[in-house]
Amino acid sequence: MADRIRFACSATPIETLTDENSGSHDILASEVKKSLYGSGESVSFDNYSGSGEQQGQTNAAPYYRSAAVTAGGTSLSTRTLGDFIFIKNTGYNYSSATALGTSSTDYVIVAAKIPAHATGTSTGGYVSGAGADRIQYIELATLKPGQAVVLPGACASFNVTQFGSNAGDLNKLNQFDAEGEDGGAQIYVKTVLAADGGLAATANAVEFLAVT
Repeated sequence: MADRIRFACSATPIETLTDENSGSHDILASEVKKSLYGSGESVSFDNYSGSGEQQGQTNAAPYYRSAAVTAGGTSLSTRTLGDFIFIKNTGYNYSSATALGTSSTDYVIVAAKIPAHATGTSTGGYVSGAGADRIQYIELATLKPGQAVVLPGACASFNVTQFGSNAGDLNKLNQFDAEGEDGGAQIYVKTVLAADGGLAATANAVEFLAVT
């Protein structure tokens, strides 16, 4: 059988009730009345042979990425067209690719970086409402310490370039290009303060797995 990953997602809606003695009690939210759950299996990638910088895991150990505090953050992986991407805020400062630093309460924003429009290229790019060519970041998730997100598929195994009514309007996740002109949407991570999303002092370590 092909190499594959089994994954699952669950969410339990909680409702907090206050009794006559001002006591609080958490129950399963009555409006939803159930936990939400889904699972699946990704089978569309080749193998686990990527380097640490590409794959995030190598030789049975994590290869951490530093989620920079500076503008633009850090690209998650140099791998092109990830079929399955797992991203976790470890809750620790980045020390090295193979070691964690001190504990951290900071959050990590996961975003898709859309390249700016560039005249003369064969693919499109982002243009602001005012008509200015600019790089644009689209939030995919904001992770508290210990939280993680899974992005299965990423359209890498599909020969699909259209989502709406215009040809070429679909950007694939993490289609890496150093110049940012290939029309792909690279995944970037950035460490921010938990209080207000402001400038953090130290980058958090991100654990990830990206396979294709």
